[in-house]
Amino acid sequence: MVSVRRAVIAASIAAGSPLIAQSAAITESASAFSFTMNGAEMTVTRSGPSCPSSCIQPMTAAAGVETLGELEVIGFLQKFVSTGSGLLVDVRMPGTFSSGSVPGAVNVPVATFLPDNPYRADLLSALGVVNPESSPSFAGAFSLVIFGSGPDDGTARDAIQHLLGAGYPANKIKYYRGGASTWSALGLNISVGQ
Repeated sequence: MVSVRRAVIAASIAAGSPLIAQSAAITESASAFSFTMNGAEMTVTRSGPSCPSSCIQPMTAAAGVETLGELEVIGFLQKFVSTGSGLLVDVRMPGTFSSGSVPGAVNVPVATFLPDNPYRADLLSALGVVNPESSPSFAGAFSLVIFGSGPDDGTARDAIQHLLGAGYPANKIKYYRGGASTWSALGLNISVGQ
């Protein structure tokens, strides 16, 4: 059995084809992008996880919502989270969150932001919104940085859209598009079981 596996691996390597790479769409509506450079046609394609659900996300989550890089996330932790005026929100599922996340993050799965969640008003109250069900006031609401798994995870953008739909001000929401995967890929430490 082991020799058969080695033969398959060797044949794959010799043929120049990756073992686990697969053709995947880039966005839900495009599997490739083409352009011309110096008279030659060039094409951008993607291999790896399938789209949907792992579609590459745009840099901007919504109008008025700032996109942050890692240094800006660290600055947010130092300025807002440490003073109690901000929250770094990981919208991944609890099992994934508990295996490791950005230090200082709290877990609020994307489903809790859905309009039909009967506890959404409680969530908004916990975020500092006064009267979330009638005449909501966001004056004392937390500033938020929302993130998910990474640049090919749409859950953070979904959570942001649901917050905006609830009236949360765009200027109190920030988007960390890189997410947990980019944080880790850059060698930044993660916290487990926070």
